[in-house]
Amino acid sequence: MNQEVAQAHSEPLLTSERYARVALNVPLASLFDYQIPKALAYRHRLEPGMRVKVPFGPRHMVGVIVELSETTELAPEQLKALQGLLDHTPVIEKKMLDLCSWAARYYHHPIGEVVFHALPTLLRKGDHAEFRQETWWFVTEAGKQFDLQKLKNAKRQFAFLDAARQHESHGLSPHLCSLLDLQTNAGKALAEKGLVRFEEREFRRAQETHAHQKQVPPTLNPEQEQATQRLLKMCGQFGCALLDGITGSGKTEVFLRLMDQLLRDDKQILVMVPEIGLTPQTLRRFESRLETDIVLMHSNMSDRERLDAWLLAERGDAKVIIGTRSAVFVPTQKLGLIIIDEEHDASYKQQDGFRYHGRDLAIKRAQAENIPVLLASATPSYESLHNAASKKFAWLKLRQRAGQAILPTMERVDLRGQSLLKGFSPQTLEAMRQCLQRKEQVLVFLNRRGYAPTLMCHQCGWIASCDHCDANLTVHKKANKLHCHHCDSHQAMLHQCPECHSHELFTVGEGTEQIEGILNEVFKETPVLRIDRDSTQRKSALTQITQKIHEHDQAILVGTQMLAKGHHFPNVTLVVIMDADGGLFSADFRAMERTAQLIIQVAGRAGRASKPGRVLLQTYHPEHAAIQCLCEQGYEPFALGGLKERQQLMLPPFFHQAIIRAEAKDEYAAMQALNELRDWLSLSTTAPIAMLGPYAAIMVRKAGQHRALLSLKAAQRANLHEALAFASQWLELQAKNHKIRFAIDVDPLETY
Repeated sequence: MNQEVAQAHSEPLLTSERYARVALNVPLASLFDYQIPKALAYRHRLEPGMRVKVPFGPRHMVGVIVELSETTELAPEQLKALQGLLDHTPVIEKKMLDLCSWAARYYHHPIGEVVFHALPTLLRKGDHAEFRQETWWFVTEAGKQFDLQKLKNAKRQFAFLDAARQHESHGLSPHLCSLLDLQTNAGKALAEKGLVRFEEREFRRAQETHAHQKQVPPTLNPEQEQATQRLLKMCGQFGCALLDGITGSGKTEVFLRLMDQLLRDDKQILVMVPEIGLTPQTLRRFESRLETDIVLMHSNMSDRERLDAWLLAERGDAKVIIGTRSAVFVPTQKLGLIIIDEEHDASYKQQDGFRYHGRDLAIKRAQAENIPVLLASATPSYESLHNAASKKFAWLKLRQRAGQAILPTMERVDLRGQSLLKGFSPQTLEAMRQCLQRKEQVLVFLNRRGYAPTLMCHQCGWIASCDHCDANLTVHKKANKLHCHHCDSHQAMLHQCPECHSHELFTVGEGTEQIEGILNEVFKETPVLRIDRDSTQRKSALTQITQKIHEHDQAILVGTQMLAKGHHFPNVTLVVIMDADGGLFSADFRAMERTAQLIIQVAGRAGRASKPGRVLLQTYHPEHAAIQCLCEQGYEPFALGGLKERQQLMLPPFFHQAIIRAEAKDEYAAMQALNELRDWLSLSTTAPIAMLGPYAAIMVRKAGQHRALLSLKAAQRANLHEALAFASQWLELQAKNHKIRFAIDVDPLETY
């Protein structure tokens, strides 16, 4: 203590403020004040964005400094001191902290959870923000002179030394060892003999790098050229553009021209994609054209891989970052453009915890960075179309397919009165036969994975249902199990009815697994390849399946909506949509929009090269106005008509909406709690808002919880947020009631 006092007289404080306001990863809306110890203030200049170690109740936690202050509202006896500093420089820059603060206010979510969502998992746990150390191998002088034949009985050592000689100048990196299937133990054995040496190096390059430009860019058509020139003029300032291009119109080519120019200006580019499955495909396309380092950011990566990619982006080494929803928080040094591919996709909206929309946060980030943001889709969301039509976004249209390709024809197949083979009409099967005879490929789309959606008893009518949800169990025949796709619970396949003990159990309905089996029987000489979440669980499984598709002339692809998103299969000329009626009669007002987007996206897989394409929509309602409009006029007239309906019904995007969700084990507790909240809001706020409910969710019980919803709607966004601020206060008062879980969902995509 005497030493510290003496130091106080001789050295100035590096941190003059007395208190730090810290964000913690806890479900509480406030920041937490901590005293800055003098010893820490003398040695370090504390800044917002640095991580600290703090006491919190009986625990010790990692926190992030959000503000430094001279004052605090807490009494001295309530204050605790910071225990330590984890960083020498901020791990979250000021612009990102500001974005997190804005997101916490807009989505009414605890600031601490938002800030920690912006960090990789290892940094949340307190690891150092540094690259990993990795072992590189080099051949020694003795190794260069050594007679390789002496190792002919030690094949792994032979291969390792041979590779080390071939890569004498640069050495063998762990990535190269992996590619060449070299064993570390062989390297260690050679090192003991003095034939190779190793050294520890800091990992500084992404595995996904590209050194040489391979492909020659194609000639742009007039529409692409016009869109590219207009987008280039937007660079260097904030602006939003909607690239509304039909499937196969060459939207990615427009991206590449834009990116190429920005890379010449030494800028970084963030490319967001909705699905992990699209990242390898996007990577290959970009690698073949761009001479730069590219990193991926998605949930299939290990925590260590994500941190390394994060650091490469943060330090400016990675010029192109391709990532899913959470990539919106990746730090950069010279960000010049954000691209949001398939911007209509619901995957950009987080559906639990911090319920943000990646697209909307990307727009907010672009505004803060003063850079353009490009939204691209063949089927834009109604929100983006509305913004484009009202001139908030630049509306760039691509209405012709790139190269020689033309749009496929869309035909309705009337299923009424037809004799069906597991969902296939005779007309559909004949069209498939003709297509395969021409050595072309067929894509069959059914948005239902598994073998069958229902298992039923022939004797008593019993149906296999989930013990935790109001849903039937899906039959998965290959895995020999019954699986709930809502709560992920599963059990062994049943062969005897638990009610009447009959063995006459049968399946009802079809899933992709059953369709795959039927098609294997009908088209015995043709490979049938299934693409759904079950068939692509293993790492790189999707890449292997897509390679097989490109290897075969004739093939049948069977899949769910995974097939609809941006894949390019040039030899697919026939697309069969098994059930086009899926969203025609839903209680969800967004169901028609989603159904149309899915149909158009799947249809867009046909005829993407020189061969013409054909799409068959199997339907029991061929005269339905929506089906007719889609087939005869296309997506834009359909969507603009849908927007007029939304305006008349005072629905988003013309009105602003939020849903407050409650769930509890008790059947009535959630509904009662939301009734109390509604009464509280009626007394607390004078803002002109409309409240609907509380009402039960369509699936009342999910994962053992009974769910209820309260919908809030307002013409002005400010009025909605005023009401939500009062709702947040009420929810904080209920925090001690652990029997009910609440969530505020702003701009919800699921309203049931």
